[in-house]
Amino acid sequence: MLSRTADHLYWISRYMERAESIARFLEVANNLALSGGNPEQVWQPVLTIADGTQTEDSVRSDLDTSGVIRWSVLDASNPSSIISCLKYARENAHAVRSVIPNEMWEVINATWLEARTLSWDKLMNRGLIVFCDWVKERSNLYRGVSIGSMIRDEVYSFLRLGTYMERADNSARLLSVRSEAVTADSIESEASEQLHWAAVLKSVGALKAYRLHHKGEISPAGAAQMLILNEAMPRSLHYCMSMVSSVLTELAHDYECTRMAGSLHASLHFGLLNELLDQGLDQFVAKFLLDNNKLGLQVSADFLMTG
Repeated sequence: MLSRTADHLYWISRYMERAESIARFLEVANNLALSGGNPEQVWQPVLTIADGTQTEDSVRSDLDTSGVIRWSVLDASNPSSIISCLKYARENAHAVRSVIPNEMWEVINATWLEARTLSWDKLMNRGLIVFCDWVKERSNLYRGVSIGSMIRDEVYSFLRLGTYMERADNSARLLSVRSEAVTADSIESEASEQLHWAAVLKSVGALKAYRLHHKGEISPAGAAQMLILNEAMPRSLHYCMSMVSSVLTELAHDYECTRMAGSLHASLHFGLLNELLDQGLDQFVAKFLLDNNKLGLQVSADFLMTG
């Protein structure tokens, strides 16, 4: 496969996954805001997961509902806004129409055609929650087409690789919010902390699973355990790195990125929470994000267009 083709496939999935992740937390943040949550604590996670390193400072000066929603949904100058992600996903899909199923192209193209007509007034009339549900639905439809119709070849592998690399990054960013002073011993927490961690779990679809498998109140350590080490939870770091390592092994078992992914997966597969959080959740997440970013750069160097 040409590196250019692999690059487009990889970024289709990364952008679709990013759009869904932002929509998921916007939905939860909006519910928290309506419940009377502190505006900065409610909307800061949206800025964190959207990773607006170049524009985040300007947004932080106006952490109200409309300011953050405009920036994370409609701002074309923000490369991680939902509108930008859907646009870039469509551009990448257009470049590889010959190798992806027609149904996949139709889903991505139709999603962008509807999204590009969106304005602030239309968004408010439609309702933020309805819009977020639509983004999740379109992302799930895209993913369902790939799972249900594609031959398990290199095309499918690079799409999966993009999904799980992006998902790991987004899950880690969610964990980083209010992670200071959280350790494996952080069992008890105040009501506001429980509300925050419940929102984090809900944003990745894990709240019901947490309550089924954990007795009692939601704790920072319990949420961290599920989102870091639970190998059955599809948005945990462990699960994502397991998928990344598996895909890279299938593509090329002797590449440097495969070794790096295997090492990162092993640290989660064999790690214990008290060891991983020895210096705190914030330090663990910072290191994971750095390692995941290095892995992404190595994937680009080994497989994709690098310049």
